[in-house]
Amino acid sequence: MSDTQSYRDWREKKAQEEIDLHERLRAAVLTRQVEIYTDQRMLDFQGSPVHSAWDHVMPLMIAMVLALVVLLATGVAVGIVAMTVGALAHMLGIKHFIAWRIRARANEYVVQSAAHLNQLWTIGGLALYIPGGTEPPCIAPRGDWRRYVRRNLYDGSHPAPPEEEDDGEARDGEVLPP
Repeated sequence: MSDTQSYRDWREKKAQEEIDLHERLRAAVLTRQVEIYTDQRMLDFQGSPVHSAWDHVMPLMIAMVLALVVLLATGVAVGIVAMTVGALAHMLGIKHFIAWRIRARANEYVVQSAAHLNQLWTIGGLALYIPGGTEPPCIAPRGDWRRYVRRNLYDGSHPAPPEEEDDGEARDGEVLPP
């Protein structure tokens, strides 16, 4: 009986620790101390929590409706040119558009809860990165995001690394002349 109780206590302690680590990561992502990179090829499939079929359909549908309006308003020659331009724009720009939408949706999904982060982490296609840091990125699913957060994101209970001296650089990223 005591083994079951100690196991429950251990599970509750680990769950609370994971929630605390996620809150640290969430705060760092929202303040842009940590960036989340995504790989659309790993996350854009039917059944993925950050996939939307409308991202694939709507841009082409909008381009073709606009081309049809141009065709009806101006004539066949200009309409064919508008359709060709719309199709080329779709072919060249859709992967960038989908990657942008997947990244935005994944960022929102990850900061919701530790369970959401774990779900995407097991799928893969995520990487945690600290801009300007020397630490290599933590890449899902092989990397351990909990260890990465413990090592790089400090709260009040952990000692922070020593602060570097101000060497003439502005805090907003602008480099000032000497």
